Amino acid sequence: MRLIVPLKSHSPADQVREALDRADKRLASLRGAGADALEILVVFDLAVSRLAEIEQAGADVKAEESRLDTLLAKFRRTQKLFLREAGSALRKERASIAPSRERWWWYIDEIAAEERRQKLAQSLKRSLIVVIILLVAAFVYDRFIAPPEYVREAMRYTASGESLVDQSDLVGALPEFEAGVAANPDDAGIWVWIGVVNSELGDAAAAEDAFDRARALADNNVDFLLKRSQTYQRVGNIDAAMDDVTAALAQDPNSGWAYILRGNVFAQMGDFDSALADLDTAAELAGESGDVQLEAYARTQRAMMIQQSMVPQLSSETATPE
Repeated sequence: MRLIVPLKSHSPADQVREALDRADKRLASLRGAGADALEILVVFDLAVSRLAEIEQAGADVKAEESRLDTLLAKFRRTQKLFLREAGSALRKERASIAPSRERWWWYIDEIAAEERRQKLAQSLKRSLIVVIILLVAAFVYDRFIAPPEYVREAMRYTASGESLVDQSDLVGALPEFEAGVAANPDDAGIWVWIGVVNSELGDAAAAEDAFDRARALADNNVDFLLKRSQTYQRVGNIDAAMDDVTAALAQDPNSGWAYILRGNVFAQMGDFDSALADLDTAAELAGESGDVQLEAYARTQRAMMIQQSMVPQLSSETATPE
């Protein structure tokens, strides 16, 4: 197939403008054009040829060159649609014409293929960089940041034990905590768990021994009491939890975390007024000491507790009267 696009105008300048008009129309009607889409390539050839002629004659062609550049840029933006329409006809017509590489629009399929290869290479490069970063991050974490393996082993056992506690299986939980403390005997928190579970199972001697170990490892007695209070809350022993947090507040009346824990105990008892008052106190103490994290936690807990306290009221209001 040889494409011949005759121009009606006589002067080279008019022929340039006519060619550019044709290019503009063809670009607007590429969809469904099929092999006729190749007309735009011939029109570009004509425009470039006539522009060269009138430029050599000394005419000002800046306006026409600018319009041609705009149309060529538009052609590049619609190249996918053009290639779908032109299909294999582009390669056949190019083989018969053998245009120079300067007329790059005849090689738009090769240009598009090269762009795809470059994008794929860039994508693979970015993916490789991400993989390398992740591997380096994993190495750095494992080598310099992550806890030692014995600590991680203890954490796995402890997590398993806590999961069993949540299922009310204290008998099954105890060996998990014992395995955890065997892996890391310097973890006060695991000793607290062993003491609380033994206490709940009725083994007072084993519980007291574990509590002694935990107390010796804790930073101070208040921290030990708060940890034990929190653990008693976890197993549902509210009275023991209240005793410990009360003892902690007696030793440190300015402990914001103690007020938060006692507020949670009050909430479990259904005393939301006292719970909210304790959370307000915790937020005030945190604000005075500049503990932003504690203050934010106290206020978040307070908002959640207000919603929790409204549930029984809403349930009674929506209940169907008999």
